[in-house]
Amino acid sequence: MTTEILPAGPPVEPPAASADGASPRRKRRGWIIALVVVGVVAVLGLIGFLVADGIAKDYARDYVRERVVAVLDLPADARVDVDLGGGSIILQALAGRIDEVAVSVPELSFGELTGAATLRAEGVPLDETLPVEVLRVEFSVGEGDLAAIAGSLSGLELDSIELEEPAILVGSTFSLFGLPIPLGVALVPSAEDGQLVFTPETVTVAEQQFAAADLLANPLFGAFARDLLQQQSVCVAASLPRALVVTDARVDGERLVLAIRGDGTALGGSDLATPGVCAD
Repeated sequence: MTTEILPAGPPVEPPAASADGASPRRKRRGWIIALVVVGVVAVLGLIGFLVADGIAKDYARDYVRERVVAVLDLPADARVDVDLGGGSIILQALAGRIDEVAVSVPELSFGELTGAATLRAEGVPLDETLPVEVLRVEFSVGEGDLAAIAGSLSGLELDSIELEEPAILVGSTFSLFGLPIPLGVALVPSAEDGQLVFTPETVTVAEQQFAAADLLANPLFGAFARDLLQQQSVCVAASLPRALVVTDARVDGERLVLAIRGDGTALGGSDLATPGVCAD
């Protein structure tokens, strides 16, 4: 039997080496490893940044809380909730100011009024001597807490105080020829010269409603109504820092809401440490 010998093929050459002596396969592996290392470093850097940003945000919250407690003269253990938004506090700090701050205080008092407050500030500089772009406060008082200022709502002793948007309804009773007559007055709140002002709008006598102006002009009841319908007020500015100005008051649902503004105020300025005054 004859064995056929096949011609040998061309010799297999090893992969060509690069100029630095490494094969293409080995070089690709090196690039992959390098990219993985860079990715890991980037992830660790991001984690470190987020951790640092979280620490910075906690510090900023504590600082804002301390300033709110000092400015509003709150007890040291008062509940004050601070929200600095979702952006990076470190990046904002590098720009020199915090974009937005929201603060909630569930319970505080301005003079005789007790209620809750929300504070919103925008463009808050890290330098306390520079002004805040926007500083707004809303202070709201519940119906039950208005009893504390009952004496400033009417010249009569009140039997009831209710909030019915847009007015405060006060009820009383007066005697006429020995007969008790129920009386109700609708007071519209407003703000003027640092004071919370209550202006009589309508009067209900024995289920008959009259415009306050008409009752004052009535020759029979005018003299009596003059004392009853005299505009009353409560000074609020004296319980606030001078930089915070009461700009509006309204009945919103079952709460009396005061709008307070302090745009352009420096957080470290004397106007936030000095009490305001009401005009005579």
